[in-house]
Amino acid sequence: MIEIWNILAAIIVQPEDFPSGDTNGFMNIVTWADSADAAQKKIESYFQGFDWHVVGVEEAKMLPLDFVSDDDEFQDMFERARNNPDAIICGTFHSFKTN
Repeated sequence: MIEIWNILAAIIVQPEDFPSGDTNGFMNIVTWADSADAAQKKIESYFQGFDWHVVGVEEAKMLPLDFVSDDDEFQDMFERARNNPDAIICGTFHSFKTN
């Protein structure tokens, strides 16, 4: 049975994709899947179209259909995904520099 999942993923993007030029970061992603592993594979497949790469999953949790978040952005992501079982909703890309 498919459920709504929140995946907090570490990703590598292309330098031209964001004004900072940073390529390392993380983001919350909300999607439907039947397991955390299936959600990650779905996200990885989607990101291939941008030449982005999931390098790790910091957290994966199933969200109940009556989920409510105090964070407006995350609640919006959840609502958009809840109404579209094909959705892959990406949150803000939080970049960081590496040495």
